[in-house]
Amino acid sequence: DDDDDDNDDRGYSNGDKSDGSIVGDLKQHLVAVLFSILAAIFAHAHVHGGGYVAWREELSRDWAAFRVRLTGADDSSSSLDGSPPSLAATAPYAAAPSMDAIPVSKRQRVLERALGAMEKEDDAGSSRGGHEKARSYRRTRGLSFCPTNGSTDATPPSPDHLVEMEFLLPVDPGVRVLHSYYLADALGADSGMAYDEWSKGSSSSSHGGVLGDLGSYTNDAILKEIDDVIEASDGESIMLEQLRSIVESRLPKSLVDRQHLCLLHQYSLNKSSGRSIRGTTKVYDRPHVSTFYRRGRQEQGGAAAVVEPNYKVPPASLTFTGFATKFVNLSPDPLNLYWDGGRIPSGPRAGELQTILVGTVPSMESIGTASFPGHSFYMTPTYDKNHQLQRWAITEDEPVLYYDPVLGDLSTEGQRAEVERLTRSGKWTEKRRFEREAWMVDRSFGRDYLVETGRAWLANFPQPYLNQYYGEVKDEIRNVDATETVQNDGHGLHMRPADYIGQVHTLNTSNLYYTDLPSTLERLTERDYRPEAEEKRRLDMSQFQSNSPNTKKKAAGGDDEVDNAVMSLKAKAISVAPRVLEVKKFLSPVEVQHLISLASGIKGDVAMGRSTVSASNVKNNGNGDGGMDASKKVRGANGNVADARSSTGGWIHREQDAIVDTIFCRIADLLNVDEGLMRDTIPGVEEEEPSLPTHDRIVEAMQLLRYGPGEEYTAHHDFTYPSMENRYQPKRYATVLMYLTGEGDIVENGVRRRPSTGNDHVQEDGLQGGETIFPRAITTDYHDGVKVEPQSGKAILFYNVLPDGNMDDLSQHAGGKVEKGVKYVANVWIWDPIVN
Repeated sequence: DDDDDDNDDRGYSNGDKSDGSIVGDLKQHLVAVLFSILAAIFAHAHVHGGGYVAWREELSRDWAAFRVRLTGADDSSSSLDGSPPSLAATAPYAAAPSMDAIPVSKRQRVLERALGAMEKEDDAGSSRGGHEKARSYRRTRGLSFCPTNGSTDATPPSPDHLVEMEFLLPVDPGVRVLHSYYLADALGADSGMAYDEWSKGSSSSSHGGVLGDLGSYTNDAILKEIDDVIEASDGESIMLEQLRSIVESRLPKSLVDRQHLCLLHQYSLNKSSGRSIRGTTKVYDRPHVSTFYRRGRQEQGGAAAVVEPNYKVPPASLTFTGFATKFVNLSPDPLNLYWDGGRIPSGPRAGELQTILVGTVPSMESIGTASFPGHSFYMTPTYDKNHQLQRWAITEDEPVLYYDPVLGDLSTEGQRAEVERLTRSGKWTEKRRFEREAWMVDRSFGRDYLVETGRAWLANFPQPYLNQYYGEVKDEIRNVDATETVQNDGHGLHMRPADYIGQVHTLNTSNLYYTDLPSTLERLTERDYRPEAEEKRRLDMSQFQSNSPNTKKKAAGGDDEVDNAVMSLKAKAISVAPRVLEVKKFLSPVEVQHLISLASGIKGDVAMGRSTVSASNVKNNGNGDGGMDASKKVRGANGNVADARSSTGGWIHREQDAIVDTIFCRIADLLNVDEGLMRDTIPGVEEEEPSLPTHDRIVEAMQLLRYGPGEEYTAHHDFTYPSMENRYQPKRYATVLMYLTGEGDIVENGVRRRPSTGNDHVQEDGLQGGETIFPRAITTDYHDGVKVEPQSGKAILFYNVLPDGNMDDLSQHAGGKVEKGVKYVANVWIWDPIVN
């Protein structure tokens, strides 16, 4: 090709083409296509294959060199692609064991415990007590960045439909954000950005001089040293031995996770080229609806015969079209989110514009609500509700929406440059930059998750999945169900399987029914939970208990036998997606009446008031299930906010009395968790440190609810949206709903009674309606989802999250309208890993 700009180079002459020029054009076209194909193959190999293969080869060379230097022996036969030794067992990772084996606790006490530097509790009060489950929680658990021949060595395979997913993250800011999370997990910080908490005074004698200077988020000491080494070596990657030395110069060896090292090694390899970092995790692969139905009964939840899916069987189309939506505020200021309901069509307010405040969303935080296609929302400054900054029309294809006024219109490179400029100018704090970049990483992961699963990523990345480890349940005083194999670890909570509709789990519990009412019931204190006092109370109460809900007799032949007295409950799966189980006769009539009496004001000091609609940790109902669910607002007859939930409710704590305490312990057995996680202190802690603050329980107080005629609670979610910065990512992972009244039941003056047969007047006044509805439950038969009829003493357990830690959008549920009579229910929300 010559340098002029005429048409002769392309075979053009006066705008016309000759036969030769057509052939020339065709050749050029074929060459262009060939170059495109080669470029695509090269790019794919660069991102997905070549870089990874080169990385594995370099790891093999590093391992061999390190082995020779360490032992003087040639270990060229030990290849990463060969059999032994596996990466998990080889140096230098063997010297930095996975944190799965390290009981990482909170703050200074735990750090020094891991180092063996303390033999007794710190008197400075800088550490916090609480359950080991919360102290050992790690947000980065479940992530793998080490090469493992196609399967992660960080977590074992799971039978609960968890499959491995590969994801790609931008090297910047992906490594910086994840590096901060790994540091927070290692040090036990509450925040995902651990620098502020640990950098100040980190070299003082209180840390034994073992914690080096971590720097800051934008000037991290470890990443800076890695960058300096790469620059000094003209862009070459770092040997593993050298990388490990850099990390351990600032972190104690026992707190370094091998996956963290692999992440940093990918950083050293990809920093110059800008290649994406590559990781794996487990995601939930929901089974096909055709596998939800099986013949015969399956007791004890044992493994049933594998059923091959029949993809010709379609799920029933649903009449309900709602879903969860999530709004993220990436502006530097807090904003208000409003739902725009348009003009009210009828009633005394007909023609008025209906707008409802969902909540105030802080900078770099999110808020969620349930909605429908076509709903409208908008954000405004907190000081001017008429100034609409951005509007959204909701579609199911895009349920997670971002308001990004600063960087939204810029390219990825432009965003990075602008973030750097804002940080240098002081307009953005390091905390704000961390939070924004954390959202960028979350959004990137969410795209891969959507492609892999077909579901929106509603949680915050990283989010450890549940059910990671397997083992036998220990035979505790309050949990004697020792026959069932469960998946359990330091953080993960067990989820009862619901592989098919009708699957039955038999669970044993020593928390027997109260079949007679004790003459005296007192509020329990911390002292009542000490082992000796608790054992005495159980013996004293046994004379009022039985393993049959309607039999008034002592639980066992004598006081010495009470600990051996057990009863069996059966939990039956009534829905697979969402996961819902039903337990009939979960409460005895005496226990039902006791709760109704508390709710009616006959006993105790329970104050019943207008029910709320969210558990929120952000001002004005933000960051919960949305101050008011949009799905609820449109269903009111007159457009009032009260239409969302029209019941009255009150709260009672586990410590209310011995009966309520027993119900909480029975709930723990249903969930297959340690009942000790349902209180704030561990027996014995208060004797050592009476003033030790704790907030590690996983359960809220029990909520008592009363629904009168015409009252309801329209479709909503129980899960919440935690702050991105919160390392624990607390969320309501399960709900236990107990029915105190059933169809036809009457409550007069706080006393429940069944209608007498043939009494038409009584029948007319009894409870009608009030069923619990899961309108999005997947079945082959029902277009309206799954309905649960109220029945006194019955309980249902449903999970608000999926096994991979994401929110289960299908868990949306409603309390149907009470047509006649009064409905009483009690519900308990269980959190993972702690109550927010």
